[in-house]
Amino acid sequence: MKTAILLFLILLSALASIQAADVKIVENGYGIVRGPGYAFTLKAPPGWVIDAASGVEQGLPAVFYPNGTTWSESPAVAYARARPRTKKISTIEETVQAAVDALRAQGNPDYSAKFLKIIKSDDGKQGMIYRFSGSKTGDIEATAYFKEKQTIDFVTLSCRSEKVFDAALPSFEQLVASYAFQAEKIPVDPNKRGFFQDGTPKE
Repeated sequence: MKTAILLFLILLSALASIQAADVKIVENGYGIVRGPGYAFTLKAPPGWVIDAASGVEQGLPAVFYPNGTTWSESPAVAYARARPRTKKISTIEETVQAAVDALRAQGNPDYSAKFLKIIKSDDGKQGMIYRFSGSKTGDIEATAYFKEKQTIDFVTLSCRSEKVFDAALPSFEQLVASYAFQAEKIPVDPNKRGFFQDGTPKE
């Protein structure tokens, strides 16, 4: 988990200074992550919670972990963010390489990414999952990327061991499958960012 947090604090612009409208921890909960140029919904998989409070100090607008654990103590956690598409980094592949380069520059020479699979969300959006390993902390991670018009949106799973990673991956894929871009809910006011409860998911 520490590797995941370090990576995105290094690599990403701070797109989501958190102003959460609802900071409850909700099992199988649902909400929107939004900011300049992006808005997407996610739903915690069965047995997991969505938490809009615990990741705030680390710049993470929505975090997920198994019910009965906590963000700081769970051996498996997930979180969602977005990064702007730029001339230099505009594709998923470029985003992945930038992540690898950033971690290697921070003293993780063996850090690497491996394409894992293509995944489709429940509404038909195609994403790409990469597996990251080789950090000094030994964390194993997977990130699902979705390319949108202005941003690369992503959801990351971070685990403390291979065994935990293998056990958590099916739940992570359920979380990723719930991804749905909501263009009509992109905030006009750039100060309205972060995580927002928004009713219940459409059946």
